[in-house]
Amino acid sequence: MLLKCLAPFLAVLILSAPSFGDTNPIEATAAEATATQTVAELPDEIERQIDEQTAHLPDDVREKIREKLKEVAEAKLAEMKEAAEEAEEESADEEEAEAAEGEEAAEGEEKEEEAKEEAPAKDPQSEEAKKMKAEAELFEAQFKHKIALYKHELEAQRLAIEKSKIDLDLEAKRVDAQNASLERERDRLKLEAEVLKMRHELDMQKVQSDLAELLAEKKQVETKLEVEAAKERLEDRVIGEEKYPMNPLEDGVLSISVRRIELNGPIMSGAADYVCSRLDYFNNQSDKPIFLVIDNCPGGSAMEGMQIVQAIKESKAPVHVVVKRFAASMAAIITTLADESYCYPDAIILHHQASTSMSGNGRLLEDQRKMFDEISRRLIGAVAEKVGTTQEGFVEEMYENRSSGDWDLFGDEAVERGWVKHLVKLVREEAIRERPTGSRNTGLRILSLEADQPAATGYLERYEAKLEEKVDDQGHTYVRLPKGGPFDAWLLYNPTGYYRY
Repeated sequence: MLLKCLAPFLAVLILSAPSFGDTNPIEATAAEATATQTVAELPDEIERQIDEQTAHLPDDVREKIREKLKEVAEAKLAEMKEAAEEAEEESADEEEAEAAEGEEAAEGEEKEEEAKEEAPAKDPQSEEAKKMKAEAELFEAQFKHKIALYKHELEAQRLAIEKSKIDLDLEAKRVDAQNASLERERDRLKLEAEVLKMRHELDMQKVQSDLAELLAEKKQVETKLEVEAAKERLEDRVIGEEKYPMNPLEDGVLSISVRRIELNGPIMSGAADYVCSRLDYFNNQSDKPIFLVIDNCPGGSAMEGMQIVQAIKESKAPVHVVVKRFAASMAAIITTLADESYCYPDAIILHHQASTSMSGNGRLLEDQRKMFDEISRRLIGAVAEKVGTTQEGFVEEMYENRSSGDWDLFGDEAVERGWVKHLVKLVREEAIRERPTGSRNTGLRILSLEADQPAATGYLERYEAKLEEKVDDQGHTYVRLPKGGPFDAWLLYNPTGYYRY
């Protein structure tokens, strides 16, 4: 009977039990009841029903609900026991009251009393049972509805959880796929970068290879060009040891070494310094023969010429004067007074008297005349003595052979007269050891003694006269000679008056 009475109440407790640990007034009441009363042990049937009703719940929720239901059932069981005891006490009190009214009541009355006692006890229990049954049915319906809602909620939560899991799985798969795609893209880019790097390296290697081939070809071409240039240089240059024979004339052939000095054009101021400085250089170098080569020299300053004659006379190395075409006046004197002189048979050698211009009073003119005569004696007299005559006799011969006094002879005749020592068939320039270059100049060149090259390359020196050519009122071309030094005189061949003082 007690179990049937508790069953509906257990259904109510299960329906009103919290889903996830929420506090309930029934639980509070049960807790208070269990705190003040001695809790009776639940029958096995009640525990079985609790287990059956909570079997569908999750483990953690089921355990909590089971504990709470047990607590409430125990509290309710204690209340029902207490109510039954109170009812029994009330019945006992009523029986004692009725017994006190009269012991004289008959057994019928006692039976009636007993029936009365049983009837009031039976009727309340019947009404209570009906009420509890109705409540149990209501609570059972509510319990089923609550269970259905709870199941639906749990199913929705399960579905939501499943959906979340699926979404998470899908997101994870999407992320994995994206990562895989990114990884593949990274690998592809890395591979492309490596391919590009390899291509670049191959291109660079090809470029370097092509460059090396071009450099090799360039080097080969340069080598060939250098070889060709060397061959040309060898062809354009005389290879061999330079010779400086003490006797340069052999079988009519005169060999001129690099120790040579040119004397061409009018002998003006600076000519002596030009020639003498080179004589000093070659003398300081060795005592091998030195050559003063005259190609075309009309003569010039007596003072410059006398310095050149003296330098040749006192030179440690022998000085050989060579006339190739024309040597007149001071140039002829230098040639005749040299110990060793040479000329071609068709070269022209010209001697004449000195000339000068004078100004001043009579006594000054007389002094200038004496100085002029002394210059003539030192130069013309020295030439006359060299050819075996006197100065006066030599001057007379000048005018006997030429009315102008400009006595000129071809080279072979000059050798016979003693003006030149040796007649040569060929003058060989040993100093020209490279192929000559440059174009032929057919214009008028007035050669002077201006030069910037050192004496070591004197054999290549050429110098231009810094004389300005002019035309006079009669249409005659002339050049103005620079003013001579004190007491100087001109020993210059000037038949047309081209050179003017």
